[in-house]
Amino acid sequence: MLEQHAEPRYQAISRPCAEAVELATRVLATHADPLIAEVGIGIGATSLALARAMDHRGTLWLFDFDSRVQELRADLADIGYRNVEIVGNSRRTFDSYGWTLAMLTRRARIDRPEGMFDFIYLDGGHLYQYDTLAAVCCKELLKPGGYLLLDDYDWTIAKSPTMRPSHNPSVLADYSEEQIELSHVEMICSLLIDPDAGFEQIPLGYRDVEHRRAYRKL
Repeated sequence: MLEQHAEPRYQAISRPCAEAVELATRVLATHADPLIAEVGIGIGATSLALARAMDHRGTLWLFDFDSRVQELRADLADIGYRNVEIVGNSRRTFDSYGWTLAMLTRRARIDRPEGMFDFIYLDGGHLYQYDTLAAVCCKELLKPGGYLLLDDYDWTIAKSPTMRPSHNPSVLADYSEEQIELSHVEMICSLLIDPDAGFEQIPLGYRDVEHRRAYRKL
């Protein structure tokens, strides 16, 4: 998977998320053995940057399709990063990282009632049907003082090069006009996290369009 970083067709996703690395660095400054999770791995650009920042400390947890996390774990192991746990889901229609996060949350309520992760980077499908459950679980899985970063805060189906109706008319059968035009991640944040007094928003320095949103659990 990591070899794809050099391919021109993956240029848009071959750079790591700078905000994820910065928040991970904050955690590493105060935690000797952190647990960091990335939900949705793309082609592993941010995963590799996180592994490098962690420098063999703690554990990096990766959530995505099973075949993808298996491949990325092997690639990271080949270059010396073996502190990686993977949680894969199948490609069945109604299976997703939301389900695997839910199962982990149920176990963590017994084994880790104080929370599990010091930082979670949620960069999944940025669609309501996937990321609503994922966000609920991430909130609970986060330790007090931990950070949650959500990607694609400004993303919409209408603006997507691959999903917009002009390119992919089939989306009109799956989504309403409202669902196509509005940001699903922004809606999730406004409904589930912004009103929660147990979380505070962490400014990321955006002056105009807010592409990602970060929170700290109080």
